[in-house]
Amino acid sequence: MPAAGGAEDAVTRSATRALAVLIGSLLFSGLAPLAAADDEAGFPGFTLAAPAGEAWRQVQRNASSIVWMKRQADPRGSFSAAVLTGAAPTRFEDRAAFVAYVRRSKTLNPDPRRYVLVLEGFEPVTEPASFCVRYVTAITDGSAFAPSRPPLEMRVTGLACLHPQRRDRYFDVQYSSRGPRGIEPGAEDVADGEAFLGGFAFGPPPPDDRWSLGSGAATPRSRERT
Repeated sequence: MPAAGGAEDAVTRSATRALAVLIGSLLFSGLAPLAAADDEAGFPGFTLAAPAGEAWRQVQRNASSIVWMKRQADPRGSFSAAVLTGAAPTRFEDRAAFVAYVRRSKTLNPDPRRYVLVLEGFEPVTEPASFCVRYVTAITDGSAFAPSRPPLEMRVTGLACLHPQRRDRYFDVQYSSRGPRGIEPGAEDVADGEAFLGGFAFGPPPPDDRWSLGSGAATPRSRERT
């Protein structure tokens, strides 16, 4: 993956890294549920229909992210859905600048000796907000298995958006799969992931300006120029 130019947004970088670590830690140990999957509920500045069904569990919730995971028949794989939020890293003058930022942040490689980018796609869209990017990325992690076994592949599909009434607020709604390369997520899993993305919608900003999704401190932010 190419290196990012300037100061990469700590919200995207730290929250996404934490998500990857969480998924990795649960991959071979089964789900460790925090709570049952939520019913459809209101959140600060948006609405979201949480994944439903006995196979889904909420496994993480803090100020900047909520993560659900789905139990898989094949113990070598995992499937998750998440919403991440934080302050936008800078003021984006136009959509092109925002698309460039999303591409840069999503293709940042912390360790080229370990990770290989094998798929990327970025498309500007106008729903659920005018500043949104539909993206897909896939990376392989060569350190997870012995050389004689296939590397892990993690594929992430999502929407990165700025709130339509508060463009200083960044959101990332995504679903991801992880497992040995060559094992694709099932059609039912992908349908659940697409329903998760489609169930996300923006609402009015919180009147008290409290954007926290849960307990703990929000991820600190850094600023960059576009």
